[in-house]
Amino acid sequence: CGEVKSAVQRFRYAATGRWAVSIRTYLAMVFPFGYLTSIEREQQLHNISVSHAAGIALGGELVCALYLFIVQALLLGNRKNQLQPLWRVVFVWISAGLIRGVFTACNARWGSGYDFDFGQRVPAAAIYTALAMALTAFYFGTIDRRRIEGRALRTLEGVLEQEESQLTELQRKRRQEVKQVFEGQLLPQVGALRSGIEKLLSAPAVDEGSVQKLFVQSQGISQSLEKQAAELRDNPLSKRTESEHSENFSYWTALLPKVLSIRITFLLMLLGSFSGQFVRNGLKGALAGFVGAFVVIAYLLPISQALKRTNFNRPLLYALAYPGAFLVQGGYNLIQPQIGFVLSHPYQPWYSGLKTMYGVYVASIIATLVVSVEGRYSRHSESGLKLRNKISALSTDNYSLEKNIAEAQYGTLQGKITGVTMALHLMSTMDSISQARKTELLVGANALLDESLREIESLQGGLR
Repeated sequence: CGEVKSAVQRFRYAATGRWAVSIRTYLAMVFPFGYLTSIEREQQLHNISVSHAAGIALGGELVCALYLFIVQALLLGNRKNQLQPLWRVVFVWISAGLIRGVFTACNARWGSGYDFDFGQRVPAAAIYTALAMALTAFYFGTIDRRRIEGRALRTLEGVLEQEESQLTELQRKRRQEVKQVFEGQLLPQVGALRSGIEKLLSAPAVDEGSVQKLFVQSQGISQSLEKQAAELRDNPLSKRTESEHSENFSYWTALLPKVLSIRITFLLMLLGSFSGQFVRNGLKGALAGFVGAFVVIAYLLPISQALKRTNFNRPLLYALAYPGAFLVQGGYNLIQPQIGFVLSHPYQPWYSGLKTMYGVYVASIIATLVVSVEGRYSRHSESGLKLRNKISALSTDNYSLEKNIAEAQYGTLQGKITGVTMALHLMSTMDSISQARKTELLVGANALLDESLREIESLQGGLR
């Protein structure tokens, strides 16, 4: 029950939107074969010429097209913006088939004086039209939804690419800024402070004025470190900028099919067999058509698998597929009486083969479009996932860089400079400190400055 509900939901999402009724797909996919079967039916009913039968059938086709043009505007006018109720869409499909069959009968009666024969014309026209429009709406709706989803993923991919580029550039700039601060400010200041302490150590007595001057320098260095750490904390690297990316997709590319779909071919052949054979030869003719569909599918299956799974000569495989379908169907029509299908109005083998080859071609066009949009969707989805992972890793690197600089290395430097500041502060404010003790404090401060210089040089190397 759950699978059936899911299938119905997928069908509704695909078939009740923009492509629920499309004049383009109707004229390209539904009309040609429907018109052809109407001509066959009129010939079989009245034994008339092809041109006369085509004139009778054309009346129903024109009225059906006019009806679809009007009803899609009245009942399905906003289908491009939102999904329509499924019952309303199904009503349009079935009513279009009824209109087609009824007005073909009326044209035969009013234009040529034949009987209405509603029982022969209306059910076949309604069933074929409704099913063909449903299949067309489902497949082209699926194609369009996947195309829109792929375009959205491509736009997201563009945004992620832009974000990745900005994060990389900001990381480069941040590293360069920190490096410039170390080289242009902290390193010279620490070096000058160290030189001053070394001079005091080499002097016979510690000058109080020099100590005070060194104390002020150490405070300046500590304030510079605090300022740089605060800037790293307050200026995160992450930014986002919207970017528009477009992708080129054309339905015309499928006119040279690259895919041979067994499933779609089988569905189209079953639909064609029923709509063509049922009126001509009843249930026996429809059964013969079903068997013929299985025969053709059995021939096409290995070719389809070879196209999917091998790198064998593709033009040769296509040459085997389409002409081969023509020959298999024609051969099947020739042997139908020998296998028990003696039909009152059998098709000519060459004509049946041409229709089968046309059906395989139409199915291949639809399958090529479906595979193309699915492939684009999968590529964009995979690319977007890789970009998201890459950006996540880059953001983690940036966060580690900031945390490392702001908390660890800046904190270590500031702690050492603070130690120097405290030593100099003690020396400048406490008169009771002995000369030996002052010398000891200066030696300790000098050692801290040596460690600070090594820390700065190490940090500079990590920023390259």
